[in-house]
Amino acid sequence: MYYEDMIFTEEDIDILVFENSEFFNCTFKGITFDKISFDGTLFENSTFESCQLISTTFYDTKFTDLNFENSELISINLSHINKFIVEVSFLASFLKYCDLSKLDLNKTDFSNSTLRECLFFETNLSQAIFINSNLEGSSFDNCNLEKSNFKGATEYRINPITNRIVGAKFSLPDLIGLVKDFDIKIV
Repeated sequence: MYYEDMIFTEEDIDILVFENSEFFNCTFKGITFDKISFDGTLFENSTFESCQLISTTFYDTKFTDLNFENSELISINLSHINKFIVEVSFLASFLKYCDLSKLDLNKTDFSNSTLRECLFFETNLSQAIFINSNLEGSSFDNCNLEKSNFKGATEYRINPITNRIVGAKFSLPDLIGLVKDFDIKIV
């Protein structure tokens, strides 16, 4: 199915076709997507606003200027999306148990979000923006975090030996998240 310049609400959920569809310049407002499949779908210049996505699948889905705003993503594996072009942002959103591994998320904006127990493995997060975000329990392993901005971010644990952090910005007192794994005491 092809949708363009549309705004969808909870009342529309029963008439939408999600798999193998194309959404251009569409907005989803206040919808709960529980175990919905967006497999093979294209999102271009679209927004999920105040939505809840739970165990939703995105196999081979294309994200071109897709924005999640004030939304919740729970138990979502984004590592299976189409990796050719990934343009996505998560603004003031809540992500829990999400896998964002092996993606090119260069310049992705996670500002004012909570990323709880999310997985970033071999993810390119260069120039990503984590301003004022809470990263409690999230794992960064073998990631490119060069020139990323962690100003005001809290609860992060980033090992500077297993991740590239040259030029990244961090603020006190949460800078300690860079040395927590070294079993040292800062006095």
